[in-house]
Amino acid sequence: MSTSPVISIIVPCYNHARFLPARLESISKQSFSDFEIILLDDASPDNSQAVLQAFAKQESRVSVTDFNAQNGGCVNDQWIKGVHLARGDYVWIAESDDVSRHDFLEVLLQQFESSPQISMAYSDSMIIDESGTPLMRYDYSSDDYKNRWQNNFVLEGKTLINEHLVFKNVIPNVSAVLFKKNNLKAALQKSTMKYCGDWMCYVRVLSNSAIAYVNQPLNFFRAHVQSTRWHNQDSYKVALMEKKAILKEIKRLEIPDSLENISRSFRRMFKNRHKFKRISKLYNVLDSSIACNDSVALYGFNDISEYLLLDFSPQIRFSVIFDNDEDKQGTEKNGVPVKSLTKEWLEDIDVVVICSFAYIDEMRASLQALRFRGNVLTL
Repeated sequence: MSTSPVISIIVPCYNHARFLPARLESISKQSFSDFEIILLDDASPDNSQAVLQAFAKQESRVSVTDFNAQNGGCVNDQWIKGVHLARGDYVWIAESDDVSRHDFLEVLLQQFESSPQISMAYSDSMIIDESGTPLMRYDYSSDDYKNRWQNNFVLEGKTLINEHLVFKNVIPNVSAVLFKKNNLKAALQKSTMKYCGDWMCYVRVLSNSAIAYVNQPLNFFRAHVQSTRWHNQDSYKVALMEKKAILKEIKRLEIPDSLENISRSFRRMFKNRHKFKRISKLYNVLDSSIACNDSVALYGFNDISEYLLLDFSPQIRFSVIFDNDEDKQGTEKNGVPVKSLTKEWLEDIDVVVICSFAYIDEMRASLQALRFRGNVLTL
């Protein structure tokens, strides 16, 4: 390529050979086509590198293939490497296990043309399972989101930081984001963060620029057991330490009227610091109190219910997951359907496990209102 492309697409891969064909096809078929593709691999033990090399031979827009001989273990390092190799004005970090709609780049690039003050544009995401089956759109229903994500918006970065990123990462998947390269390059720093490096990056990018959001699921975020997130008490402690570092970074920015929300966020972290101790106690109760023929329902479709499904199936017969979110109802997890809480569904249930810290009393009251007479277990 003699001239620089408009967009540089970075594909950082580790051990995702089975997902790469769908990911790479969704890149090649983008309706906006002026881009280069940078293929990176962090010493995958599967045949990811062979898949990437085969793709590079048949896709002329691949400009770089860079494969580590030894695993570095840090996604942030791969991002930094890719951005320094990039020649485009914009960067898309297309994670190797995700997929995109073919108009992803076209739609997000339009946001920069209509709002030149932004440094990031991102779309809603559809969560898919390992096979690519759509499960649900990303859940923006909690009070923290203030209904902001119901429509497209353009927002000052410091406003997003102070009202939302101070509490949680509201940009859940980097594959859904298109960046201005110079802003991203300035924000990326060497880091050992394992779980919250993307969150820290967003805070730094948005400290001096704006962001656009498109309320269309242009990105398909694959949820599977290899997804990078905390899974146990030790990793949860690491994630808490990383979140503390993010709050310190937000405090350093000296955003007007930000101290109250920073304090609120610290209080939340302190309140939930023993989360996995409480989950461990629940595990012990489940081990000792559930009979092999009991029909068990999980109340709340979230990370807690996912842990229980993962660790106790098939020895416990989970019949249903109850959740009040209409977007989640009608989906399933590990073959267990997600349904609205109704008296009819409760008729055949022996045990309900409440998978929530904040709404235990309200959920108990809902069960009592429906005259549930079975056993109720809580965290």
